[in-house]
Amino acid sequence: MAVLIGRYSLLMTLSIAHAVITDTIGDGTLVQLKEGKIRGHILKSENGKDYYAFQEIPYAAPPVGKNRFQLPKKVEKWQGVLNTTKNTKICYQAVSRFGLEISEDCLFVNVYTPLKPGSKSKKLPVLLWIHGGGLSSESSTYEYSGPKYIMDHEIIVVTFNYRLGPFGFTTTEDDIIPANIGLKDQKFAIKWVNENIHLFGGDPAKVTLVGESSGSLSVSLHVLAQKNGGEELFRGAIMESGSPLVGFEQKNPREEAFNCGRTLDRNFRSNDTGDLLKVLQEAPAASILKECTKASGSIIEKEGDFSYAPFQTLLEGNFGKVPILLGFNSEEFIWACIDPDEDTVIALDEDPGRLVPTGINISPENKTIAGKLLREVYTKTSFENDIGGYCRWNSDSMMNIHMLKHAELIAPQVPTYLYVFSYFGELGQSPSEIIPGAGRVAHAAELHYMWDDGSNSDLSKFPEEDRLTLHRFVKLWTNFVKYQNPTPSHDPLLNGFIWPTTDSENLRYFNFNDTLEVKENPRQFKEVRSVLDRYLEPPYIYY
Repeated sequence: MAVLIGRYSLLMTLSIAHAVITDTIGDGTLVQLKEGKIRGHILKSENGKDYYAFQEIPYAAPPVGKNRFQLPKKVEKWQGVLNTTKNTKICYQAVSRFGLEISEDCLFVNVYTPLKPGSKSKKLPVLLWIHGGGLSSESSTYEYSGPKYIMDHEIIVVTFNYRLGPFGFTTTEDDIIPANIGLKDQKFAIKWVNENIHLFGGDPAKVTLVGESSGSLSVSLHVLAQKNGGEELFRGAIMESGSPLVGFEQKNPREEAFNCGRTLDRNFRSNDTGDLLKVLQEAPAASILKECTKASGSIIEKEGDFSYAPFQTLLEGNFGKVPILLGFNSEEFIWACIDPDEDTVIALDEDPGRLVPTGINISPENKTIAGKLLREVYTKTSFENDIGGYCRWNSDSMMNIHMLKHAELIAPQVPTYLYVFSYFGELGQSPSEIIPGAGRVAHAAELHYMWDDGSNSDLSKFPEEDRLTLHRFVKLWTNFVKYQNPTPSHDPLLNGFIWPTTDSENLRYFNFNDTLEVKENPRQFKEVRSVLDRYLEPPYIYY
């Protein structure tokens, strides 16, 4: 009897094990990569549809130990099945907003697909997201960028982390500590998508890069790198509030790298980059983050993918010829205008040369002349007496001028869709204060109309107009990913609106409000452009 019970127990155990294995393989949550197997899980879209989520897939070897401050390397194969059902880490930075572990071991990709992996369905287009955060913060985990609202639109979403701050951008400008490691992490992830996305139902020939803020800047740098004859890793790009024309680069990178090493080790006196690498690889990560913040930011390299002066490259038309959708919010830096620093405002009134964007090359004497002309564009009095004028100038000089010049330069070359997101709603979390003469929608507000970040998980808590705007936003963005056109046909959700491409002269744009209208000359750019273009001089690096 005991023998029979034992045999029965063994048969039941084997049966259960077989059922579990069969179910896991059959439900689409088990995917075989070259490096090993991964197991994801099934989540629900906004409309209750199943989608398959694979979170924290390694796309590169952990950048720790001897891999710290080195180019990304391929992942080693693993045994068994890797659990990819949740995010646990973000790249090393000062703050984690969701209690996730801050770690150098952070080079992970997340894949979300409405198709059951392994099915014979037609391959879907891919939205490949590059997060913002000034190249020093934020992440692309599910908590930061949940795809719930996008998953009802028959595209695949991929997000990933890349090294930030000094860990991603310290450089000695040689092969010992290469430049732009964070950007090269990004390209490594983009290549991973091209090589693997078919396993999740994605079409590697239909990848669109999408980014916001420094993520948008990064997207554009990859477009510049995908110039004529270059490796084609994507077919379109969306740039939200960020262009490399702004001149967001590290100053004196080699000097700052050695300053970092000498701060970390007071006895370090060598000028040899190999010796410096040893100091940096042995230092605690927390100390590097604290002491080496100036050794951050991208640079223009001497050769390779990121060796192009953005302004000159766009002027020459030597960039990846892909359709581009780009724009900004109606008052990107309104937060700085609510309680502005009085000394800063007065200094601008007293020295109009300060009104010229810092990246553009204009002689000192002409800066004063150009600054006076710019002030006339923004105010009839003074910034001290016209905070709305100051606010408009601040947003323009920090963001909008560069985005609009970018649009002007690419419009003759590629289909270019320009927008200003001006819808003010509770979802966007912009400040409630009204500044006369200024817009209301702050930097990054549009992200709340695209991603589920926890604050907007329950849309029933928000006004109907906010919900409508979210659904319109997602529809337009996913249309572009699918068709490289945000309005390929008349859609009742958009009141039949058709978004035209822009032109270099009048800069026709989509005013993304509840009105869904087309306008021209955003932010008085024609007037601003006429001043800056009159006085700019070579070299043409930034604008």
